[in-house]
Amino acid sequence: MRSYSWFRLFLLSRHRHQLCRFIPLFSKRNALFTGIQRRIPLPTLAALPLWLVVQATTQVEDAKESNRQKNLASIVEQLDTMFDKEEFQKAYEYIEKNKTNELFQSHYIQWRIARIFYKLSLITKDKQLKRKLVEEGFEQVKLAIQPGNHIYSVHKWYGILLNEKCQYTSTDEQIRSAYEVLDHFEEAIRLNPQDPTSYYLLGSWYWEIAKLSGWKRRLAKLIYGELPQGTVHDALKKFLLAEEISPNFYSKNLLMIIKCYVELNSRPAAMEFAKLLLDRERQTQEDEEVHQELLKIIPQIERLLPFPQQAGFSKNV
Repeated sequence: MRSYSWFRLFLLSRHRHQLCRFIPLFSKRNALFTGIQRRIPLPTLAALPLWLVVQATTQVEDAKESNRQKNLASIVEQLDTMFDKEEFQKAYEYIEKNKTNELFQSHYIQWRIARIFYKLSLITKDKQLKRKLVEEGFEQVKLAIQPGNHIYSVHKWYGILLNEKCQYTSTDEQIRSAYEVLDHFEEAIRLNPQDPTSYYLLGSWYWEIAKLSGWKRRLAKLIYGELPQGTVHDALKKFLLAEEISPNFYSKNLLMIIKCYVELNSRPAAMEFAKLLLDRERQTQEDEEVHQELLKIIPQIERLLPFPQQAGFSKNV
């Protein structure tokens, strides 16, 4: 079969009037994309050199991916900003408005949606809505766990939402899920050993295990043949490690350290951290709730070791 150069095909082509429109585009890197926008007939495109078709197609795909990444980064930034400012209701409305957006199916967005739903569940007084938010949040982070298996925040929020979701299930289901929650908190720490929140969560897990009631312990032994291992000492180690990584980062972490020391009858240490927490600025509603809980604990500390009048907590409250 006789071969034709591209120029000969141009002269012979029935579509040369279309080619004339297309030639000026060759000086541009996005020639094929622009040509497609103008709906050049397929025979015209077939006359192009293969290398040009491949190159132009690649450039088009690269441009699409670049735009996608920019849009994704913009969504992430907006959600992070609203979360940091504790604008949870605003974030929820933003999510609802854009939930059909394909980018909201990204695991980078899904775990962020989950944490917004969780935070909203903490402040809502409607029990049915609270449960709905927790369950929907868990479904979001569950979708993110496989593609986002390398992201410590995905494991952290999976553990948080699973633990919270189990509060609405049977006791045996709670015990079964406890091991899964532990696995995800430990994986979050493995992926990012410098995140203090993950150590706080792990410490809280040990604390809850240490404080299991007698009948729950018997049920756990019946199900698994052994009890989940966790003591107040284990919990304290994790809380102190979190504080070492980021001093004074979270009021609840300080509160849990105080609770552990009270439980262990370590009076001077409980006093030391109680004073730190009393002096800490209260910036959020959660900080205020922690402060009120501390006020209830202070009498317990004073009964353990009466303070001299000049060091009494009543003057610092």
